[in-house]
Amino acid sequence: MISTFDKVLVELGVGDGQLLAKILEYSNSPNTCYVGIEIDPKQIQKARDKLRGRNIYLINDSFENALSYFPDDYVDEFIFVLPPPSYIDKSMESQWILLYKNIYKKLKEKGTLTIVTEIINDLLGPVSDIEFRSWKNWLSSKFVTIGFIIKEMFDDSPCHYSSHFLDQFKADQLRIKLITLILAKSNSQTI
Repeated sequence: MISTFDKVLVELGVGDGQLLAKILEYSNSPNTCYVGIEIDPKQIQKARDKLRGRNIYLINDSFENALSYFPDDYVDEFIFVLPPPSYIDKSMESQWILLYKNIYKKLKEKGTLTIVTEIINDLLGPVSDIEFRSWKNWLSSKFVTIGFIIKEMFDDSPCHYSSHFLDQFKADQLRIKLITLILAKSNSQTI
């Protein structure tokens, strides 16, 4: 069914569907298949209640399992907003690196992965500029190592992205610093 669409956009961790609803409001296209993946059955039900349409599909499964449903070189865009620590923290890199390598394989040539994530100070104090720069450099270097090209990187989240936690984090910019990485699959690199 998905193969009848010109474009495939996948949100990892769709939650209650608030962000995907905003994305649809901002750029809904009948030629795009919008897929939301969420492991929490209560959240996926809320998303189902909120999101309806012939081009919207919601998958109640883990990211790892759900990615196996897509062929390699198939998805145009993945979006991952505020990934849980087990999918982004430095101390857990050995656990999450394989997921991003798999995402890279599932992307079409020049497809993108947009990640919006945050850094907080371990003591919940303000995040220094040095901590923030160091973390941004480390994070971007990890994705370049996988094979991604950094298409764009900026402090904050895209203006049309909205969710409960994004809105909450934006209100505390001293202690919680956001970054958006828009990563592209290189047309010449393979894993």
